[in-house]
Amino acid sequence: MLKIPPGACVATKKKGIPGWFLENFFSPRTDRVHHVLIRGYVPEIGDYEFIESIHIGLFGKGIRHGYLFAEYEGVDVEIYTVNSIDPTTAKRAPLELMRFGKSPYDFFLVISVLAQIPWVIIKNLIKERRFRKLQAEDFRYKPDTSFLCTEVYWHAYHLVGVDIVPSGVLPFPSAYKEALDKGVIQLYYKGILRRDIDAIPKNTGAAANNTVLSADG
Repeated sequence: MLKIPPGACVATKKKGIPGWFLENFFSPRTDRVHHVLIRGYVPEIGDYEFIESIHIGLFGKGIRHGYLFAEYEGVDVEIYTVNSIDPTTAKRAPLELMRFGKSPYDFFLVISVLAQIPWVIIKNLIKERRFRKLQAEDFRYKPDTSFLCTEVYWHAYHLVGVDIVPSGVLPFPSAYKEALDKGVIQLYYKGILRRDIDAIPKNTGAAANNTVLSADG
């Protein structure tokens, strides 16, 4: 079975207008839009528990728990781990987030970002005298106890003193791509999520079109 360490992030593609917008209008570009945080392996179930934030309808859902292979097996994923932290801290991150209990989906952040876009474009035109793609640092951001899926990953590590994305920067998919480019996080696995992929600790290997880059834990 693919070994995934606690505190890892599983990122998937997302269809529809939101996924298309985030992929094409933000820089650096990434097609990984939805993010879930790995809580840990549950031997009684034979699966990994995860934490994510989703919306159903206009104001439904928020933080929820599920089992990774039960819901995402067969999906094209990228899995990230945070560089330069010990496994104990990584394991603590999702546990600290669970202190919030039930938290709603952050619809107000979506509204805030949409409202800021015209002003961001105008500001960039005045300051840089050109049109360019949006960047996460262009937006004002203040964390609260409501979460988008991308906020789950950032907030969990922030609670243990690790900022994957700098404080005050919008934790959108493009911000995680930048963190990946800078080496703050590293690519652990890329490919179709399947149970039958072996991950060899501290080694690099390939299985079909799937690449396992490391496996700690």
